[in-house]
Amino acid sequence: MLCVRTGERELVIKKSRFIAYGYNIASRDEVKPIIAKLKENHPAARHVCYGFIADEKGDDFGYDDNGEPNGTAGKPIYSALAAAGVTKSLIAVVRYFGGIKLGAGGLTRAYRASAAEFIEELGTATATRVCEYSVSCGGDAYKKVAAVLSNVGCAAENIVFADCVTFTVTASPQTDVIAMLKPFGVKVEKTGEKYTYM
Repeated sequence: MLCVRTGERELVIKKSRFIAYGYNIASRDEVKPIIAKLKENHPAARHVCYGFIADEKGDDFGYDDNGEPNGTAGKPIYSALAAAGVTKSLIAVVRYFGGIKLGAGGLTRAYRASAAEFIEELGTATATRVCEYSVSCGGDAYKKVAAVLSNVGCAAENIVFADCVTFTVTASPQTDVIAMLKPFGVKVEKTGEKYTYM
């Protein structure tokens, strides 16, 4: 699965500054807090417009013109995301008005170019879904468990040695960590899922 790389890129058109920001998002719930933070960081900006694709298939998407003429900002940003084939991505474009009106066609081209050139210049990243587990066991079992995990390309992380050894494991959804570690009598609990980006 492809997604945008995080970063920023600026485009100047007729003295207006269009600053594009890219984000990886797990769901549409992350969009509003990101936009609120951008508005807070750019209080003098005239508009903060955005487009996003929040799911893996491209069915959960949205966009916002934030006061620009209808259809001239958010939709062109979204269309640049869709054209690049990225998902679970948000591009927001902060606009500082330069005093020269661009017209509806000019705005549409500017916002699309801002998003498309951001993707072209920064490239895309591959997002991989992984599962996270919490594990606790005795010191003797830990050595065996660590060896088994290493053999399947997983590693123990955030290791704490106390009365028992506790650590976390990140693995692909295809790796059944619970079944793999059950014979060692360890306590294993799936704590969630996340995406890693490379």
